[in-house]
Order: sequence, then structure tokens, then C-alpha cells
Amino acid sequence: MRLDPFYLIVDDADWLSRLLPQGVKLVQLRVKDRAEHDLRAQIATAREICARHGAQLVVNDYWRLAMEEGCDFVHLGQGDLDAADIPALRRAGVRIGVSTHDEAELGRAVSLSADYVALGPIYPTLLKQMDFAPQGLARVGAWKARIGETPLVAIGGLTPERAIAALAAGADSACVVTDILRNAEPEARAREWLSATQPWREREGFFEPDYALARVCPSPNHGARLRPVSSLVLHYTGMQTGEAALALLCNPRSEVSAHYVVEEDGRVLQLVPESRRAWHAGISYWAGETDMNSASIGIEVVHPGYDDPRPYPAAQIEATAALAKDICRRHAIPPERVLAHSDIAPGRKRDPGEFFPWEELARCGVGRVVEQNPALGATTVSLGDAGAKVASLQRDLAAYGYRVDQTGVYDAQTVQAVEAFQRHFRRAQVDGRADGETRVALARLVATLGERV
Repeated sequence: MRLDPFYLIVDDADWLSRLLPQGVKLVQLRVKDRAEHDLRAQIATAREICARHGAQLVVNDYWRLAMEEGCDFVHLGQGDLDAADIPALRRAGVRIGVSTHDEAELGRAVSLSADYVALGPIYPTLLKQMDFAPQGLARVGAWKARIGETPLVAIGGLTPERAIAALAAGADSACVVTDILRNAEPEARAREWLSATQPWREREGFFEPDYALARVCPSPNHGARLRPVSSLVLHYTGMQTGEAALALLCNPRSEVSAHYVVEEDGRVLQLVPESRRAWHAGISYWAGETDMNSASIGIEVVHPGYDDPRPYPAAQIEATAALAKDICRRHAIPPERVLAHSDIAPGRKRDPGEFFPWEELARCGVGRVVEQNPALGATTVSLGDAGAKVASLQRDLAAYGYRVDQTGVYDAQTVQAVEAFQRHFRRAQVDGRADGETRVALARLVATLGERV
């Protein structure tokens, strides 16, 4: 059985005449504290409106009334299961969804052969005080692995952004109450939900992942690859939440994407097939290549960036290193072509930042690091300087891959290239001034190019 990826809960049947015309196809009627005659009228009205719009109605709690009113799907909480006549429901052909919050409740739902399992709250919720802490997205994946083909419904604190993340984590359907019913424009918000969940509705854009440990979350933002893959580019998302970043990367209006996103807990999502050109590099350059989108694979690492330059979590870096190593192996990408976004777009981009632990990737055989040498007594060259030392610096920057015109004058372009180099290879001080330590580190890296050749 497949559920629509957008599961709406309403507290009154009157909502349905407003929201079902927007395209909603899966709805739960959750009515509380009404007299029996009113409950029957609510269920009958909801059944008629859903039938008219081709939507599946699920009745919450009132399983006996649902059967008597000819409904074919009920949702039961753990307390409701104690009183429900499950055999009678099965004989009547009524399907059953069950709420779960912990392992014991999941075991109970599985033992009853529930037609779907709901897990919540995924995030903090406004609807009611919960006895359970937010489950988080990692639990979504774990629950789905346990129940296999049985549909998994994620509920609690969801928005369209969070729904994308929940579906990408393994949920089959994302359930919402307050985000629509308390919205100033419920119909418009319902349409946002329908748009956000559309790829999971028609399986639009889905593909087999190139990396075995990745889960697919398709972005429409890609095109034909015009070059062979020669580089790997690492970014940070630079947004406050991973959910917001994922929504942006999957929104066709944004016209940005990446091949992969690595979440803070180490989960890996693939948004674009490696055979396609993701839109992650922007205006960029490396070693003569001006179409870095075509020539590279992009990894977005979830991190807020310079607004909060906290350390990257160990699980995230471990997952990033494993992913990068696999990509480099399959595409024969050499270490010097594992790049920062700031390397290929100096002055325009700073990610993944000087707080990114490149040495951890290098320990896994990914990318280059260079031993630091104070180079005591060496002359520092900086903005406005000119002469042989500047010309030599510019030759080395260009030889390694940076876009630098060899003018012999330490101009703004040279400052930006040196800052980018320092941000990746001499992270202790990023100031755009080529001190001895910076120049020695650069010379050593250029020498490795000759060694490889």
C-alpha cells in the first residue's frame, strides 16, 4: 500500500471543502469532545466530501462509528488499541494506522500488522503537550528500516521544509495539523505542502544512488554534464538548519543544487546523479577550467558558516570523508583536485571555511594538507608590493590552479587568491598577506604536482 506523501489532519469536516480542492488526497478527521450524533455527522460529511474529491479519509479514534458509517481506514493511538476490536475491523476490511513513540509501541504496531506506522513527534509540536521528546530524523530512518514495506508516517512539528527532510530520511508520508490549520492562508499553505512533497507523490526525478550509503532526495536543479569529472568541491550550506538548506537546494526557483548533502549526524543524501551537472559552483575557475559545475561533483556539508563557526561534528566529517573517498576512487580524482568552494571562487565564497578539518579527510586519503613551517626571516609580501617575489608567488598560485594574472603587482586578485589558499592550507591566519609560512606551504604543494606527474 502507498500513502500520499502529504497527510493532512483536520479537527472539523468543514475544513475539507476548503482544502481538498487544493489537491489534498490523504486526510485524517480528528474530532474531539463531541456528542455521538455530532461525531456521526462529522464522519458522514467527511466521507462524502472525500469521495467527491477522490481523497482517502482516515478516522481518528472512533473506530466503531467509522465502521458503522462505512469508512475503510482508522487511526488508533496506543490507548485506543486497548479497547478496539481489531478482528472486527479486519473482518470489515478496515485498514488501521497506529501511533508509536518508542520501541515497545513499535513492536505492538508490528504485531498487529498495522497498515501504516506513525512516528512522532519528529520535532517539537504546538498541538499538545507530549510525554515523548522529539524523535529526530535519525529515528525516522531507523523506524523505516524496522518496518520495511509498511508505510511510515512522520508527524509532529512539521513544515514544508521539514517534510522534505522527513521524507528524505525515510518517511513515506509527512503529517501536518497546525502548520496549515493555524496559518493565515490555509489554502495557500496546503498548496506549498503539495508542491514540497510532489517528488515523492509521482516519484519524480528519483534515481539509483551512486554512493551506496546515500538516500535519494531529488532536486530538479541540474543539467547535462559538458565535461568529464575532474574535481570534487566541498561547501558548507551556510544556513541555520539542514532542513532549510535542503528545501533551498530542492526548490526549482532557487536554481541551486549539489550532488550530495551530508547532515550533521552523518546521514548522506544524494540530490543529483553524478552523471548530471549540479548547480553548486557558480562563477568559478580552477586550473584553466571555467565550467566547474560540469567538471566537478559538489558536496554540501550542513553547517551555519561564519555566523556560528562551530566545529563540524565528528560523525559528519567521518561520513564526508567516506563519501569523498568513494567519489575520488570512482572518478580517479587526484588529491590536489579536492577543493574548497573558496578555492574556485576566491573573494566571492569562503566555504567550507578555515574551521573545516581538512586534515581529517587527508588521514583517509582524501585531498592535500601541507606541513606548516614558520619560515623565520622570510619576507612578507602584501597588497601594493611589486617585484620578483610577487611574480614568483603569482606563478605558484596559478600553477596550483588559482585564477591569478601574473602581473608582478600584489593586487586585489592576488589578495583574494592568497586568502583562499590560507583558508584551505594555512588556516591559523587568513589575512591575504603572503608571509613566509604561506609561501613555503604553496611551494611545497606545487612541488607535489611535479611529483605526481
